[in-house]
Amino acid sequence: MNTGTVRLRKWTSSRPAASTPAHARKAAPRQRQRGIAAVEFALLAPPLLVIVLGIAQFGWLLGNYVMVTNAASSGARYFAAQRGTATPYTATKTQVVSSAAYLNSGNLSITTYVNGTQCTSDSDCATALSAAASAPATVTVTYSSFSALFKGTLTGLIGMPGSLNSTMVERVQ
Repeated sequence: MNTGTVRLRKWTSSRPAASTPAHARKAAPRQRQRGIAAVEFALLAPPLLVIVLGIAQFGWLLGNYVMVTNAASSGARYFAAQRGTATPYTATKTQVVSSAAYLNSGNLSITTYVNGTQCTSDSDCATALSAAASAPATVTVTYSSFSALFKGTLTGLIGMPGSLNSTMVERVQ
């Protein structure tokens, strides 16, 4: 049996007595923090939204650039193999447009060079290719009027390009 003294602890409520005036009562800690989550969200939402939209915008730009680059690469390979054909320029343009199927073909411009000299018609390209075995054949694809995914000041701050360019060089076969 315990022979020590027993102390009784007085239990008190954390609430002030009803007789305490309303202006003298302090709010409970939980009530004082009411609305803090809304304030934090209001402060953090705009920067997070800018980051998310910037990532989406960059992804859109990168996807379009990859399509332009693939179209130029496909066109250069095709153009380099057109020696001895009657319509190398038209066939190369068709190849580039079909390789960039998801892009607006009206905004694509294709420039072809054989050994550093630009050719702009089938007869020019056929003549240049026939005498240019192992010479460089260059295809440049420009996608003008690149439309940003999100319009407005966000794109102005980031500085999105108005056109995407890609140049590929292959040896004439």
